[in-house]
Amino acid sequence: MKHQVSLALFSLLAMLFSGAMMPGLGQDPVERPSISLPSSKTLLSPVPGRPQKTNSFPTTLALSPDGKFLAVLNNGYGTEESGFQQSIAVIDLKSNQLVDYPDSRLGKKSHQTYFLGLAFSADGKSLYASVASLTDLTGHAPGGTGNGIAVYGFEDGRPMPKRFIKIPPQPLKAARHSARISDEIRPGEADPYPAGLAVVEQSDGEKILAADNLSDDALLIDAESGKIIHRFDLSTPGIVPASYPYGVVGTRNGKRTYCSLWNG
Repeated sequence: MKHQVSLALFSLLAMLFSGAMMPGLGQDPVERPSISLPSSKTLLSPVPGRPQKTNSFPTTLALSPDGKFLAVLNNGYGTEESGFQQSIAVIDLKSNQLVDYPDSRLGKKSHQTYFLGLAFSADGKSLYASVASLTDLTGHAPGGTGNGIAVYGFEDGRPMPKRFIKIPPQPLKAARHSARISDEIRPGEADPYPAGLAVVEQSDGEKILAADNLSDDALLIDAESGKIIHRFDLSTPGIVPASYPYGVVGTRNGKRTYCSLWNG
């Protein structure tokens, strides 16, 4: 009898515990609208994960240092909502709300485009985005920026254009020859076309490591002055580009960095 009472008490506690751990247990189940597909699959609404609609071709994400915001780089042709401009969208991770911030420098007739790089400064007050061009390498065309890094101020989840760090055409070694991928490329030079970015903290200030996709190098740039501190030649003898630097990342102590190569 004692054993039966203990078993009944255990069963009751198990039911109560399960109810506490599983919201809705013992209540009317929440009906989730669904759409049956011809493939025998079912679409649920709302979609699990609460995805947010963003601008076209989101390629890169960057998490703010305080963990409150997620920035999204949209480097497609844009949508009607964005005025067919490329943009940086910001998701407030507490409310899961997304706000899109188109950049007027990156519209349908622009000579430049966002590419791959997106990174927050160490203090979270700035946001860096790579901007690349094949038809206006130095930014001499009306509305042109040339190749470089767009610097945005970042406050309360809003990126605001602040300045632009230009990256000039890159010099090649004597044994290297530039492929004619742009009519603007001069002999002995290559189009940098910056891709991935990484923030590197050093004792003398913050640096940005930029992978130049079409000049086969990586540049260490002073974030404040925009001065190129060091050029890492990642080319191989012959034609440039050939190794195609793409993504970069740095260690926390700023003493070592890594760069991926498309064709290395």
